[in-house]
Amino acid sequence: MSAAGAYGGLFLVSFLAATILPAQSEIGLAGLILTDDHDFWVLILVASLGNTLGAVVNWLLGRGVERFSDR
Repeated sequence: MSAAGAYGGLFLVSFLAATILPAQSEIGLAGLILTDDHDFWVLILVASLGNTLGAVVNWLLGRGVERFSDR
């Protein structure tokens, strides 16, 4: 797997795991770390960015639902 594909896939899995879909992004991260083909700190950064942006999406969705709270 290419580095761009590995990092992109990890970002996508981390992003989806932090939003509505329940998933275990740590399994993908651990698998990529164990292959020892990719930089450890870049993997941590990519997974953290995916999880953080997923949390931001949840926060924005929560703010959008606010207007329906009185119904």
